[in-house]
Amino acid sequence: MRRQADQALEQAERMNELLTRVVRLTEPLERAQRGAEDVGERLKRALFGDEAAAIEAEVVAEGEIRGGTDDAAERGSATPDASEEPPVSSSER
Repeated sequence: MRRQADQALEQAERMNELLTRVVRLTEPLERAQRGAEDVGERLKRALFGDEAAAIEAEVVAEGEIRGGTDDAAERGSATPDASEEPPVSSSER
């Protein structure tokens, strides 16, 4: 039992090291993404003015409050909605 506990502890330490590496590698990507979003926002304000940017921010905030959007619906998912019935051929009627 002691050996199992030691092995679990060693594995947890290795996982912690790996997670630390992942965080270290993803932080620059996250900063770059935030920077790109900031540039996009500034460009939008330059092109459309502060009012359009404020409206956009409200729409985004409203979507986040509601829990986001349905990505499948935005992509035009190929699968039918559960409420839709599959097409029936004339021979099946």
